[in-house]
Amino acid sequence: MLHAFISTEPSRVTVRVLLAVVFMIISAPLSGCLEVGEDDCPDSNCFPLTSDALNDILSDSSSFDILAYSQMFDRLRVETTASSSAQGQFGEVHWSVAKDDANQLRSVETRVTLGAYSMNNEVIEGGETTNIRIGNVWFEGRDRAPKYSDPFEEFAQLSSIDPDGDVPPFGFDTTVISGLDWRITGDEPSLQQVASATNSSHTIVLELMGDPPIITSIETYAGDEDQFVLTISTGEEVELALLEGLEKAPLGFTLDSEFLYEGGITNWAGSVQNGFATEAYPSELEIHGIIGSGGNASSISSMNMGSNAYNETLDDGTWWEFVWSDQDSDGLISSGDIYAVRTNATGELSIAVYDIWADAWTGGPLASQD
Repeated sequence: MLHAFISTEPSRVTVRVLLAVVFMIISAPLSGCLEVGEDDCPDSNCFPLTSDALNDILSDSSSFDILAYSQMFDRLRVETTASSSAQGQFGEVHWSVAKDDANQLRSVETRVTLGAYSMNNEVIEGGETTNIRIGNVWFEGRDRAPKYSDPFEEFAQLSSIDPDGDVPPFGFDTTVISGLDWRITGDEPSLQQVASATNSSHTIVLELMGDPPIITSIETYAGDEDQFVLTISTGEEVELALLEGLEKAPLGFTLDSEFLYEGGITNWAGSVQNGFATEAYPSELEIHGIIGSGGNASSISSMNMGSNAYNETLDDGTWWEFVWSDQDSDGLISSGDIYAVRTNATGELSIAVYDIWADAWTGGPLASQD
């Protein structure tokens, strides 16, 4: 399952703008083919390939298929980097997705750069313990409903549902670069071949490995402004493992600060956001009623979310009522679950979640005091 851990991620608008740059780069016109010379190797068995033999491979729309690669290799990493410069502003989107069937782990990394702004996160998951990287710092996370699945199949499904969604640009139509005049070199011991060609708009560089050869790298360049690089890695260099002894990361679930004041009663209500997939047990979290702000904030009442409902009357006669409802009855904190808090207390009021497992606040005025 895909995760949305990072509160420092850019707005979906920003990401969509940057991803639009990606698709502009990889879908830019790659036509204007140069005339192909006569084939010196009609049986297509020579090493390195001839230009005609490579064009035969590229003319097959299924010659580069990430899902086929995922079925072929137990360990697979696919990385893409798309960058563009316009009017002195540099933008880049990087994706790195990997799977390790042997260790039942998968990794999803994203890096977005826009001018001076940068966001770089990674999640390694598959079991109940996860690793989360924010920038250069790693944390331990948890998933109380672990289910290892192939991330490439999952992204393919998401892409088919929402082609314009925030998914890696792992598709590449090789037919648009078929018919070029390729210059190809090869290293026979390693079965590596490198092919390059140019057309009216781009320089294209391909790497192929193995026998029969498969495409393991695609690079396109349009001058110094735009470039797209896709690379494939397999085998031991893709082996994934979890780090141990890390600081625990609190759940990425915060409560809505909006409230309704009516008849002397302050009310908060909301639900776990859609797409929330970092499940935890309700008993690992508490909802707190808080008075004050900054260094003067303090919790005066709370409920363990595993209790579902709780009310408390304090010595000064004020009361707090808490409700937690597991809407899908899965026994976890997950999308659609709802909460409600009511109180007759007065003053500067707020509510927040404390993660017992991580020993940290997920948000609210007391988070800054940790």
